[in-house]
Parts: sequence; structure tokens; C-alpha cells
Amino acid sequence: VDGRVLDICDTHFITGGIITPRFVVQELHALAEANDPIGRAKGRRGLDILARLQESRDIPFRVLDRDIKETADNQMKLVIIAKELGASIITTDFNINKLAALENVIVLNINDLTIALKPVVLPGEDMNVFVMKDGKEKEQGIGYLDDGTMIVIEDGRDFIGKKVDAVVQSILQTSQGRIIFTKVKGKAAQQGPRQP
Repeated sequence: VDGRVLDICDTHFITGGIITPRFVVQELHALAEANDPIGRAKGRRGLDILARLQESRDIPFRVLDRDIKETADNQMKLVIIAKELGASIITTDFNINKLAALENVIVLNINDLTIALKPVVLPGEDMNVFVMKDGKEKEQGIGYLDDGTMIVIEDGRDFIGKKVDAVVQSILQTSQGRIIFTKVKGKAAQQGPRQP
């Protein structure tokens, strides 16, 4: 269970109630008692999140005593139950996303929501950036948006540890995420053209 679901519930973006099948609770309980410390921590966190959802007054929450005997796969069980109830599935799991799509069940993927909410910046826009460290190239500084997007600041090395006004030059989308390339505002004009 992803802890962000609580934050999403608190913002009232989810309408209706939240249902968790009993076999999911049992899976989390088994994980919480596992020998693996990471798995144990995840299981305990999942159970804690379910308990906090149950305590919430804003969104009705209940555990559903329904199992699907025809399959042992919990992901498929979730999709079948959601289809029966006419419900959507909230997940971060890529496989459940695909299974649900095949069965025409709506999926609210928290990771997709995170991507959709990334700040939009366009070339030519101004931004105020905290320069955290130096970049790979000479005179570059590196900063980050709140969502972790890297910002490369040309001529930003002199401003490490400070905030600087910069102009967006370009945006590069990579498999690892977005990189925003900027230039310190006014610095290029003050320096004039660089000598070779």
C-alpha cells in the first residue's frame, strides 16, 4: 500500500468509498511477519495505512470479505472484484494497470498522477533556482525542482549555495526523467560574447 493514497484522500480528489479485499489485508499481515526486514517494514506500513484510512472521517473505508476461488493470483482477484463492483483500482503496480486495462476496469495510477502534476516550464520562462552543486561542464551549476527534476544552470557555478534567477533554455525528456537547461538571467548579456 502506497502511503500517498492517504494524502490523495486528504485532498478530496477521491469520491466515494475505499474497499480493500480481506486477502490484501492477509497478504500485508504475512509480509509484516516476514523474516526480511524490508518486507516486514513494508507490510507494517501497509497495515498502518489501512488503519489510518479506517479512522478517516472523510472517506468511507471497509474491508471486503470476498474471495475468488478460481484463481490464486491476488492481482487478478482485485481486477475481477473491481469489475463486479463497477469500481476503480488505485495502484502503483504496472502489472495491475495492464490487467485492469484488458478487463476495461479503470485504474487510478498514483505514479501517473505524479507525472501529470509535474510543473510545466517552457523555454523563455523565468525561474528561481537554488544552486546545490557544480555540474559536469565548466561553469555549470545544478539545482532541483521539488519533484526531483534536475535543473542545469549555465554560468551557475558561482552561485552554489544561493538562489539565482534563471531563464529556461530547453527541456530534455530522458528515460530517467526530465532535465531543464537554464541560463543565469542577465549574466550572458553582462559578459558579452565569449572569446574563443
